[in-house]
Amino acid sequence: MLQDKPAVSAYLAFGLTIQSELPLPELTPSVVSGEENIDVTIQFGDLSSVCIDWRLAEQNFQSRNDQFLFQIPEVGAFHVVQGRAVTVMPHKDSDLSRVRLYLLGTCMGVLLLQRNILPLHGSAVAVKGYAFAFVGESGAGKSTLSAAFVNRGYRLISDDVIAVCTDQSILKVSPAYPQQKLNALSLDLLTMNSDGLSVIKDEWKYAVPRKKDFSQVKLPLAGVYELIASEQPDVQLHPVSSLEGIQLLQAHTYRLPLVKRIQSMQWHFNKVTEIASQVELCRLHRPKNSITIEQLVNTVLQTIERGVRMIR
Repeated sequence: MLQDKPAVSAYLAFGLTIQSELPLPELTPSVVSGEENIDVTIQFGDLSSVCIDWRLAEQNFQSRNDQFLFQIPEVGAFHVVQGRAVTVMPHKDSDLSRVRLYLLGTCMGVLLLQRNILPLHGSAVAVKGYAFAFVGESGAGKSTLSAAFVNRGYRLISDDVIAVCTDQSILKVSPAYPQQKLNALSLDLLTMNSDGLSVIKDEWKYAVPRKKDFSQVKLPLAGVYELIASEQPDVQLHPVSSLEGIQLLQAHTYRLPLVKRIQSMQWHFNKVTEIASQVELCRLHRPKNSITIEQLVNTVLQTIERGVRMIR
């Protein structure tokens, strides 16, 4: 596999131009000229000596001097350097779709942190020129809620990893890539058909293309909603104070233990404090045992409408 490298292609994701030897069909293709316009390179390489030198077999997920190294059994080893270069050594029998899953997940989470870009775990949509993020525990319904917004005509910004950066003193969300991950129950709930959709085996979800419904521009972050499945009989929305918001954002940082591994705890605290002090934060409680997706969308839209009027 390493001897027959595919042609190098360029893509856009998380506000970065990525040049990759591994085809990344999930991402938006980019036409670039000149190495100076490339933010990130992804290449195949032999990481055997690095893994031995770092004693990776004794302790996986290691960080040293702006470098991060980890391996996934039956998938491969990944080396992320200074937020600019990723080297991948696939397992000899690995399915490249599984390699891409970790490359676009954990690797991108590390890379964003190395570039001082905060990755939140959730989905984000574009409404009235602003980005609104949905975070929550696994199974809370983040992707389902964002998919319901997209089905109403709003644009997807990100699913799974939300890249939050500071651009000219304004907190913004960079577009990730035009795909969502939805399970069979979510597709049913949204009356969407699974015909022709590929299955993401490690997560047992369907990959849902959103190329026609994807926002290509970086947008100001105006709100973060923590979605919680509760025993309450009705949808409820409660504002979250800035102090509570710090804990909320810490809890929903993508792959939070990585922050400690790469020794970015102080930067991370400063960043979530900045967001909590500038962005509207809410908890959105949804009943566990009833179908309320349309009510959830309406509740959020009503809050967004009030908030956008105040911003403007």
